[in-house]
Amino acid sequence: MRPDDQPSLLDGLVGSEPTVGVAELNAAIHGALTQSFPGPVWVRGEIQQLHVSRNDHTYFELVEKHERGDQVKATIRVALFRDDRAPVNRALREAGLRLANGVEVRVRCRVDYYPPTGRLQLLMSGIDPTFTVGRLAADRERLLRVLAAEGRLGRNAERPLPLVPLRVGLVTSGGSAAYRDFVHELERSRYAFRVVHCDVRVQGAAASRRVAWALRRLAGLDLDAVALVRGGGARSDLAAFDAEVVARTITDLPVPVLTGIGHETDRTVADEVAHTCAKTPTAAAGVLIRAVDAYLDDLERAAQRVAVRSRTAVSLAGRELSTLAHRVRRAGPAALGQERRVLDDHRRRTVHAGRRHTRDAVQVVTGSQRALVASARRSLRAGALELDGVDARLRALDPQRVLERGYTITRDDAGVLVRAASGVGAGAVLVTETADGRLRSRVEEP
Repeated sequence: MRPDDQPSLLDGLVGSEPTVGVAELNAAIHGALTQSFPGPVWVRGEIQQLHVSRNDHTYFELVEKHERGDQVKATIRVALFRDDRAPVNRALREAGLRLANGVEVRVRCRVDYYPPTGRLQLLMSGIDPTFTVGRLAADRERLLRVLAAEGRLGRNAERPLPLVPLRVGLVTSGGSAAYRDFVHELERSRYAFRVVHCDVRVQGAAASRRVAWALRRLAGLDLDAVALVRGGGARSDLAAFDAEVVARTITDLPVPVLTGIGHETDRTVADEVAHTCAKTPTAAAGVLIRAVDAYLDDLERAAQRVAVRSRTAVSLAGRELSTLAHRVRRAGPAALGQERRVLDDHRRRTVHAGRRHTRDAVQVVTGSQRALVASARRSLRAGALELDGVDARLRALDPQRVLERGYTITRDDAGVLVRAASGVGAGAVLVTETADGRLRSRVEEP
């Protein structure tokens, strides 16, 4: 069916509502699209779901989002066949870009509709790198203006870097060249660095959220600084480091953040908000090493100043000691004679006072001894009288003497004292104690 035939078929569908086959409908759609888009068109959107097939063809979805928020407004599939990739790759390389998820592009495509399956897609044949570079730069500048208005640009730079930053957090992909370069540089310093590594991918889909999560996780540990590094790449590979979520996370971190993005020509938003921006992972490690070097240099200079001042103080003290020794040698004999006279005088007075105090003490002890003996005798006589009275009272209260006077003591079989007849019942066994023995009896009637 030729494109020129399509209007009559479509007019028939609208007017008389006939029934058509799928193939006929798809052919009509194909003809209408071919007529509406006879040549290539330029389409802009964000790349998502990018993948390369085993045949080396590239496929992705081109997405348009709402101006506010991250919701998808429209999407269409795009195919870049292997034979069309050479000019596209060349243009990307010259601009320092490459196709990646999350990158906004303006691509030259041909609208393709395949009638047998009803599949609509765009066949890509070219790209406008200046559009992508411009959008990246515009988005970056917009975000920097927002962060500056909120007072966030210099916030992390205000976090003091410890004098000896040996406890370091590292955010990068494990096993990558960036990881090896950073760790190797620290190991070469021979300082006792302790690296806590959080392994995350730093490019691709959801890379920005993963990087932000890793930064927050390390911030909860007892660290001196956190390093965010990667090993260079195309400008579009740095999208995660221009993301707002990463920038805000860095500004909120309570520890200094060092970046080593590895891109010589461009500074990312993460570089702008970090405490220190280094060009490479190795250079980022060098910042930490130089901080320790500076501390040790200051310590060495302080030790040298202490040594110089100590030697000066010892020299001055030695001279003063020599002067004092000379004075002692000159004044020693006279002073020694004077001290001996004073000592003899003290000895004589001490002996005299000792004898006088001894006589006084003997008199006091003799008087006290006499008074003590008299008091003891009076106490013994009073105690004997009191003891005789207590003994008489105890003999009067002796139960045996009470029994000898004709009284008895009655207990029940359990040995409990019976004080009244109401306390026992019929059949109870009683034990009655007299002066010369015990009697057992049984109660017949209470």
